[in-house]
Amino acid sequence: MKLLKLIKYLDKKFPSSKAYEWDNVGIQKFNKKVIDFDKEISNVLITLDLNKMSVDKIKNHKIDFIITRHPFMFNEIHKEKENPFKKELIKFLTKENIYVFSIHTNYDICGYNAFVNQLEKKFNVKKAKFPLLHKEFLEVNLNKEITSNELIENLKNIFNTKTLQINSNNQFKTSKFSINQGSGASSIISQQIKDSIFITGEAKWSDWIYANDNNVLLIVVGHYMENYFIHDIEERLLNNFKDLKIEKVDIKEQYYVK
Repeated sequence: MKLLKLIKYLDKKFPSSKAYEWDNVGIQKFNKKVIDFDKEISNVLITLDLNKMSVDKIKNHKIDFIITRHPFMFNEIHKEKENPFKKELIKFLTKENIYVFSIHTNYDICGYNAFVNQLEKKFNVKKAKFPLLHKEFLEVNLNKEITSNELIENLKNIFNTKTLQINSNNQFKTSKFSINQGSGASSIISQQIKDSIFITGEAKWSDWIYANDNNVLLIVVGHYMENYFIHDIEERLLNNFKDLKIEKVDIKEQYYVK
């Protein structure tokens, strides 16, 4: 299959115009080569990040196209090359003519139903929608109240984790919460959220302070809560391109809780 056909499909499903202004999605430019849209693509790697585990997969499976959740090139190339590993990786990808395509905040907005499907594995979801005027997180309403213990255990099961961080042990019942992914706790500050439950992947110390001061129950699951992205993209590609071979890198394979 030609590169152009694959890119057109991804652009249609996740338009770059839907990404946030600060984001860098789509084809990741890290050299001066003209993109060869006629290049034949047969082996695709799907991963959250391009890292050492990804490189092992690339070399062992002759990968010719990579789809990442997090943009490979967030900054100017000279800044990215301050990372010695990334500097060598850029040389390798350029030499091997391997293209990288990133789907980030445009996936949050256009592919959020896949995230809702994850929640529905344990939660009886009545409605899940973006708040009016912005799309930094989902507001989730349940069909019936659940206890705080049920909320926590459901999150652990959905996102396959044994631990999470929380700023209160108080028992309660609720039928609604807000949730986003990745490093998303800053939304509680930017949107001046108070008196609510907010679930996300990562939080800074300032986020915890704000949450405590404004009666926000902050629950941090871990950045690997985005892992479902890998399986969602794999399913989409296999349903549309039968001849593609897919390899994956699971971020949870790299981190350990002791």
